[in-house]
Amino acid sequence: MSMPETPRILAVEDNSETQLLLEHLLKESFEVTVVTGVDEALEAVEGHSFDAMLLDINLSEQRTGTDLLHLLRERDDMAEVPAIALTAYAMPGDREDFLEAGFNQYVSKPFTRDDLTDAIETSLAG
Repeated sequence: MSMPETPRILAVEDNSETQLLLEHLLKESFEVTVVTGVDEALEAVEGHSFDAMLLDINLSEQRTGTDLLHLLRERDDMAEVPAIALTAYAMPGDREDFLEAGFNQYVSKPFTRDDLTDAIETSLAG
């Protein structure tokens, strides 16, 4: 009997400490590819498939995680991949704004392993 494949997660986060935290928290359950920004994310999806994506909203460049989501959704291979917004924005209404923008889930910073895995597993379950 073959083992089910480990879900592949694309994580886009510009903060190096948060990158390390994501890798540490997710490595036991998921195969994680961490990149820093929009261009790296677009390169990462060339020839690779992902089961879900974690996108930091406030990237330290001119484009945001929401911009990246829209770029990825234009690709046939990424159009249906669940997207989870990672953000420090936690004001009333922010969650709804991100869901309306096309994200499937929302996780506010600071987050725990359970916050991340619950959001990913819920997204993967459809």
